[in-house]
Amino acid sequence: MLNNYHVDELGIIHQTSWLPKVYDNEYLSYYEGLQDRTIKLGYQRLGWILGLIGHLPDSTLEIGYGTGTFLEAATIAGIPHCSGYDIAKYPLPSNCVFIEWEDALFASWEVTALFDVLEHIPDLNFLGTLNTTYIALAVPYCHWHYLGDEWFQNWRMRLPDEHLHHFNPDSLIALLAHHGYECKNLNTFEDGLRLREGEQGPNIICGFFQSTKLAK
Repeated sequence: MLNNYHVDELGIIHQTSWLPKVYDNEYLSYYEGLQDRTIKLGYQRLGWILGLIGHLPDSTLEIGYGTGTFLEAATIAGIPHCSGYDIAKYPLPSNCVFIEWEDALFASWEVTALFDVLEHIPDLNFLGTLNTTYIALAVPYCHWHYLGDEWFQNWRMRLPDEHLHHFNPDSLIALLAHHGYECKNLNTFEDGLRLREGEQGPNIICGFFQSTKLAK
């Protein structure tokens, strides 16, 4: 394992120490430059969720909403209560409400979305506090367990000080199970939009999880 990284008992790779990352408008501007792709991802992600639960949820929280394309798709689809939290208060789509972190954790949600977010949050134990029926997420697919240190050293998604945790399918399922969520769907469908020219996947894991305590 590379210096300043360690593997925990669930198989998750963590950066041991890091410098705080600033997630400001300059950071967001990179994703604004990919607006066509992010709009497509927002609708694709919503369609995936609706197909799995079979109905329009009554509430949706997105943690780390960024440019807001998923929440915009959710409001257009008719989800009545759409809220977002981000470390910086980026503009939200119409009919969406910003919610503070502590309030987000203790409110009740039917669907919580964590797209390209879990790897950024220093303390993953918030998953045990979250009060939600379903979690939908996307994280970079780490192949260290199969390809070793040389691959990990050169992986473009390693991003020291920004991506603090790295998952493969087994460790992602183990993490969510540890916090009371059962895996209902795991796939790599986002690679269709996100793989770079000449790049081989899988590169993004999408997971859909259901609470074992709050399931309807």
